[in-house]
Amino acid sequence: MRPEEVEALVRARPWADHSGARELVRAFPDRLRTVLERWDLTVVRAFAEGAGLPVLEVVGRASGPAVLKLGGHGADLSQQVRVLQAADGRGFVRVLEHDEEQDAVLLEKLGPTLFRTVPDPVEQAAHLAALLPAAWALPTECAEILEPGAKARGLLVLVDGALAVESEPAESGGERPGLGTRHRDVLERARELALALIEEPAAELVLVHGDPHAGNALRRGEEHVLIDPDGFLGEREYDAGVALRDHQQMIDVLERSDGPGAGRRRHAQLVASTADQLGLEEERVAAWAHLERVTTGVHLHRLGWRDEGEAWLRTARAVLS
Repeated sequence: MRPEEVEALVRARPWADHSGARELVRAFPDRLRTVLERWDLTVVRAFAEGAGLPVLEVVGRASGPAVLKLGGHGADLSQQVRVLQAADGRGFVRVLEHDEEQDAVLLEKLGPTLFRTVPDPVEQAAHLAALLPAAWALPTECAEILEPGAKARGLLVLVDGALAVESEPAESGGERPGLGTRHRDVLERARELALALIEEPAAELVLVHGDPHAGNALRRGEEHVLIDPDGFLGEREYDAGVALRDHQQMIDVLERSDGPGAGRRRHAQLVASTADQLGLEEERVAAWAHLERVTTGVHLHRLGWRDEGEAWLRTARAVLS
């Protein structure tokens, strides 16, 4: 795959024309070519499924098969590298090279994601829960230090911003009801949960992964390991909630096949079993799961992925009790 093809993928991102991303897009070609030359790499293919810059499968004369990531558009590679180097391969992907100047990292090539190796979402949740203690055991000195309640406050800003959008341009012209009108019940519940989490912070904080979904757990030999840690100081219940937010398809199927409420009941069972497996507070796990599900939907809307954002918010409504 030629570098020009990767550059075209970046320019095609829905956020590429946003004012805050223009410099990132402009500088990307030079950054990419610099690290390819420095580490003597050839691009094999690009993974463009995520919301940020494409992740690249590469092969190097010295490294062999590997994965290349460039930071930008919300990805803090320096913090990821700090966490991964502290883990030194225990429960996490290994770092092969790091170029701080170009904000690039070369990682060991792993196998398929947990999505592919363990298709059942219930089993996925159990696998993710088993992986989380590897992050929590890392020294807190490696964690990004946030102010108490900062994570919930940041998510609250997204919720309040969405509540304020009462109308928006329709694709066919004119206007249609905005997020604050279409999903007010879901957003208001998320706001209540965010405020409760801010008012009653957890007593004990650890280094959390921050984004432990089934696409961030990949096969290495007979086990799975984690990739892409955010690595901030937070509560264990947050990680567990994130691990339980990505079940849109399962919930939608249950709602259609078994009737209204079936998806909510299955989700509640997963929250209970995950909290029990990890010795966590069930209500806080459920609160973080709902807040993360809602704000992910809002964030996808902002990035231009409206259909995906609607799917997340629809699922959030289905699991409301």
